[in-house]
Amino acid sequence: MKKTDTLIKITSLLVFIALAAYLSVYIASRAMNSVQTALTVTATMSDSAPLTGLVIRDELVIRSDEQYIDVTAPDGSKVAAGETVAVSYSSEEALERASRLHALSQEIADVESSLDAAGGVKVTGDREQSISTAIQSLSSCLRGLDLSELGSRSAALASILFPTDSGDTDTQDYLAQLDDEYNELRKTSAGDTDEITVGESGTFSTLVDGYEGVDMDYAADLTPAELRELIAADRRVDGSSIGKLITDYDWYYAAIIPWEHGRHLLEGDAVKLSFGRYYSGSLDATVERVGRAEHDEQVVIFRIEQGQADMLAVRAVSAELVYREFTGLRVPLKGLYRYYAGYMSAEDGGTLTSGDTVTLSMGGVDREVVVSEVGGASKYGDLPEGVEPDSEEDTRPSRRLVVFCWPWSEDEEPIDTRAGSGKVTAFGQEPMNTWNFYDYDPEDPDSQDRLCVFTMTGMQAERKLVDMVFAGEEYCLLSSTGTDALREGNDVIIQAHGLYNGRVFS
Repeated sequence: MKKTDTLIKITSLLVFIALAAYLSVYIASRAMNSVQTALTVTATMSDSAPLTGLVIRDELVIRSDEQYIDVTAPDGSKVAAGETVAVSYSSEEALERASRLHALSQEIADVESSLDAAGGVKVTGDREQSISTAIQSLSSCLRGLDLSELGSRSAALASILFPTDSGDTDTQDYLAQLDDEYNELRKTSAGDTDEITVGESGTFSTLVDGYEGVDMDYAADLTPAELRELIAADRRVDGSSIGKLITDYDWYYAAIIPWEHGRHLLEGDAVKLSFGRYYSGSLDATVERVGRAEHDEQVVIFRIEQGQADMLAVRAVSAELVYREFTGLRVPLKGLYRYYAGYMSAEDGGTLTSGDTVTLSMGGVDREVVVSEVGGASKYGDLPEGVEPDSEEDTRPSRRLVVFCWPWSEDEEPIDTRAGSGKVTAFGQEPMNTWNFYDYDPEDPDSQDRLCVFTMTGMQAERKLVDMVFAGEEYCLLSSTGTDALREGNDVIIQAHGLYNGRVFS
């Protein structure tokens, strides 16, 4: 009985050990072969900065010492030189007559609209037909988005549905009465008014805020402290001001910007400004002037050629500046690698296999890298004059192309290819020589930095060469060219053990 129990226990222990060993090998194998990918998409990233500033325009204040004034030019309207923008009145009675004239003019327009909508028939004689015609006219206006006619056609329908109590049911007669009153009142008020005109063309606005004297000459040399003081100042407005004329189509925005962003700006740069709720969307702007840095801030003035009508009521305002935009293939930084390609002797290169981890020493820096590719043996070097390739006189040494990869890091300096050669230490053996085969171009800093990603093609890793467009905190934007370039929709490998070109994942 004891022997049987002992045998069963031993057998059970062996089975348990075997199962544990199998599970360990299985888990280790899965871990070794586990892979995580991310789909590449085209995306746009930008560098932006918050701004605080002041809107600057070329403005002329329009003044009048008259007591009774009626401003006739609408806000934001374009006026020509010599055009009337306001009318002054000789007395309060004259102002009241002008108000009655305006009311009569509007009422006449409403009645005439109702007659036009009804086809010129009397409202009382064919009311239903008049209403139907007016509704059809208004509907046509709405379908065609003809906003210029919307007011008059709405008034026409309203006048038919809710006729004015004139004491006379004949609309034509009522219109004649209004015309008579209007004409008589105009005769009476002929000497009441004096027109106020402008001396040059521009955009009219009734909003006068005391900043009209602040122009580009005034703002050009402001420091951040001076601009901040100007924004906070209590500006006084002359009581004789009735409006202003903006004489230039372009306008400016003088803003305080942190130096860390302002240092990227040069005069003439094209940027975008967003003013939040004051303007829908962003405005294209040009950097007009970049001031000196002071306490990690500086004043930058932007010139803008659009949106002036929407910003007429805006003066001191915050904005968001987008000064650089980048478009490329969006890839997690964990999937980005640096690589170095060099020649080794055929003998030394033959001791390496894709997937090996070795130490690459170059330019005084040691890096732990993975062998990504090992090429076949071939000849290189210049032949003596008259010697044909692969002839008996061809005594060039054999070589192998070897590519090494390691994860990209922002803190790591790229290999300086001017070093020309390096050492590879593998398996604790003596260092082996490598020779860089890329030509270093001192005018092209990117020639020092070779970048790549690995994509999952089928079940196999494929190395693709890329260039950095923009690096963020977790993602980057890449560009790629050539027949085997990285494309939108590729699966980039961002996590895998022992990654190398051509590795097959089960």
